[in-house]
Amino acid sequence: MFDSGVGSFGISAQLSGTETDCALIDLMSELHSCEAMLVERKLAVVAEFFTRRSAEHVEGGTWSSSAYELAESEVGAVLTMGRAAAGKLIGLGFALKTRLHRTRAAMARGELDSYRVGLIESATANVGDELIDEVERLLLEQVLAPAVDGGVGLTGRRLTAAIDRIVARVDPEGMREHRRRALADRFVGVSAAEDGMARILGSIPAEQARAFDGRLRELAMSVCRHDSRTYEQRRADSLGALVSGSTVLVCDCDRDDCPQDRSGMVIIRRPLVHVVINESALTAGSNEPAHLDGYGVISAEHARDIAKDADVREVRVPETPVPASATVYRPGAALDTWLRVIAGSCQWPHCDVPAWNCDLDHNVPFNHTDPTQGGKTVASNLSAFCRNHHRLKHSGKWRLAPNLDRSITLTSQTGHCYRTRDAGLLTGQQEPPLPEGGTRRRTRLENKAARIRSERKHQQAKIRHRTAKHAERKRRQTFPISTPRQPRPREIIDYGNDPPPF
Repeated sequence: MFDSGVGSFGISAQLSGTETDCALIDLMSELHSCEAMLVERKLAVVAEFFTRRSAEHVEGGTWSSSAYELAESEVGAVLTMGRAAAGKLIGLGFALKTRLHRTRAAMARGELDSYRVGLIESATANVGDELIDEVERLLLEQVLAPAVDGGVGLTGRRLTAAIDRIVARVDPEGMREHRRRALADRFVGVSAAEDGMARILGSIPAEQARAFDGRLRELAMSVCRHDSRTYEQRRADSLGALVSGSTVLVCDCDRDDCPQDRSGMVIIRRPLVHVVINESALTAGSNEPAHLDGYGVISAEHARDIAKDADVREVRVPETPVPASATVYRPGAALDTWLRVIAGSCQWPHCDVPAWNCDLDHNVPFNHTDPTQGGKTVASNLSAFCRNHHRLKHSGKWRLAPNLDRSITLTSQTGHCYRTRDAGLLTGQQEPPLPEGGTRRRTRLENKAARIRSERKHQQAKIRHRTAKHAERKRRQTFPISTPRQPRPREIIDYGNDPPPF
């Protein structure tokens, strides 16, 4: 086992409430250093695990995952993080193990936190192995706090600028390669934020970024002075205009004499966005939440705003019992939509890839030779996985076992088990699909409908009984039935020896 290299700081972190401000600052600094030491140990463990996976892995073709992806899946599952975060952790740990020895030593001493170590790793990624030690030496002289009173280290843009200056002097080819790598790694990402909003993060060439910024400014300034939005709000709305292909940001003043020229405005296309909402939530006043594909839960009011200009279609529940299409490899439109509505996102642990960007994969493999004998194309045998985790499933390194509650238990190579969770709007509201060949179970909605039908049948029987009694009573009142009175037999009393009274 790894020695953590740090002691227990739990006792020293306990606060009595009587500490001076100076003592709190000192304790804060101490704990920050301890955190750096623990993170260094964690990164060392991650790097060792990745090294072992790399040594064991043999590439097996297009549908085989790489050693990096295999390690990434296990690290992400056990540390409860997504694919990107796990991959970043592996890359940083491996760089500290193989290249950045001085940086790792400084981190182990608590002199560098994980944020600054990440900046150093990223900025020196393309420095040659023969020069990295010299670059590190010169860099740490500036990054670490100087040995003088009040000396502070470098962080943020000042840190990366210092690295760039050293790399430009020691390894100019490395700096050019860094530029080529950055260009190859350009991207634009969209991630969920709070309150029905999202964040856009990307890395594009600087000249394109300046052109993009200028275009947003042009659109934001194209409205008249009576527009009610702030400048920043108009810039945000301009992005939507660019996405739809519009050449104008429409002014919201609603004035007949608005001077804005809209003669050249053309809407090229409307992007496809999936929102799952209960029918009752479309009614004003309802507070039932909805699910926006690729984002998550949104409010009912937000969903109704989206639905105003959208094509609303009813989602049909797949047929039961199993239809003939169960022996066809690709699911039909109704089943396809239903499974994505239920899943909400990729069903691998901690993966947030939108359901409509996923593959629908058979849990029990489909038998192409004899479809009636293999895994059928039914709801209980299909799961949504993103392309990366779809390939990971087929690598044979993970074992999958479907559960009756629609979840899947994934078992890694080390024997650790992780149970998946649906993320869709109907999570927890639907009964699980019946297994192949199993007895059909009714959904909650079907149970409710059955109870209503039973109650109605009972009430109707009571009404029929009361109606029949009432009709009989009326008939007797209208047509009385006379029956001849039969004489009652005379009762003979035995007085014994006593004479009858006179």
